[in-house]
Amino acid sequence: MVDTLEVFSIFMLISATILLGYLGNLFYDKTKVPDLIWLLGFGIILGPVFHLYDPAPFIEISTLMSAVALSIILFEAGITVSIGPVIQAIPKAMALIGFTFTLTVISVGYFLHFYMPEDFTLLQGFLLGTMVGGTSTVTTIGILHALESTLDISDVKILLTLESVLTDPICIIAAITLIQMILLPSVSFSEGVLDIIIAFIISSVIGFFIGVVWALILNILRGKPLKYMITIAVLFATYMFSDKMGGHGAGPMAALVFGLVLSNFRYIFRFLGKDMNIKIDRRELIHFHEEVTFFIKSFFFVYVGLILTVSSKHVVTGFILIGICLTVRFFSASMASIVMKFSRVERALSRFIFAHGLPALIMSQLPSLYDPKRQYFPAPEIYSNLCFIIVLGTVLYGAVVGPLIVKRRIA
Repeated sequence: MVDTLEVFSIFMLISATILLGYLGNLFYDKTKVPDLIWLLGFGIILGPVFHLYDPAPFIEISTLMSAVALSIILFEAGITVSIGPVIQAIPKAMALIGFTFTLTVISVGYFLHFYMPEDFTLLQGFLLGTMVGGTSTVTTIGILHALESTLDISDVKILLTLESVLTDPICIIAAITLIQMILLPSVSFSEGVLDIIIAFIISSVIGFFIGVVWALILNILRGKPLKYMITIAVLFATYMFSDKMGGHGAGPMAALVFGLVLSNFRYIFRFLGKDMNIKIDRRELIHFHEEVTFFIKSFFFVYVGLILTVSSKHVVTGFILIGICLTVRFFSASMASIVMKFSRVERALSRFIFAHGLPALIMSQLPSLYDPKRQYFPAPEIYSNLCFIIVLGTVLYGAVVGPLIVKRRIA
């Protein structure tokens, strides 16, 4: 009987999530609040507020949920953009990442070390800084999708999308490197930087190679049923294989490159001097994947709300950290804009469209995983408490306040 009730509750959760996601899209025109806010709030009400669902089983599958959501959404980002703008945006995205990540880690690290010295050494403060040093791919794409319905940002949205993709492996590898430096002082900073570079190279090569092979196979399967469902299977395999070969954080980049190659196959080979007669129905691929992405994205945000926990004593610190992150972002985007000569729209978007998400929440669990006996991290739960406040605050800012400012700046 218990099992039947559990199955019933899960099915009702999935049903309500899909309906709420659809209604959230409809309500956006009137409320100007993106669907991700409704979905995140729905999850919080079901979990932390009324405790209708036990978060423990959902927390256990956090790694799986993260991998599925990132692979699906990044693949969509890849197949819906042209590779030309991506290549052009890489220098700007790297400049934005460099300023934002570096200044965030330093600012957050020193603040926590001096404000809460009993809880954070300087390295431990830097660790939390790496967790919130980048933007969330899923959240950013959701905000841009909502903003795109009222503003023409098609030419510049790739900058923020690419930034969020590239920061995932940087933040994850940097966080793991810092934990290793805390647990094993012999690990050097240069080794961590080398790991990041290797992860980017390996993931890009894997995504490109599998994308080329699969494009040739799709050309052979043209007109056959279920070919795009099989593409999802290949996508998951690409993500996990890249993560295995390149280390934690390599999978998201491979998923993006895989999608880019499928959508821009002929362009890529013309650039290489080979004009191959390959035909892939891009519109059919995008249309099919939009349905898959809608379901995954909707359930993803409800899931995040379900697993969140926070301690009231850390609320003030969390709000201060939100202010630090937003201030750093404004100055980082301004400096990157000057160095790389951003357009007016790029400058406005990079300054004010900014949010964290599930990667920060997942990384906040790393101290507990690496130090279960609490020898080096006496209170590891403080990381998840603070990251939750920062994620929720930046999502609300990025989804509600940021778009309002952007519209005034570029109207």
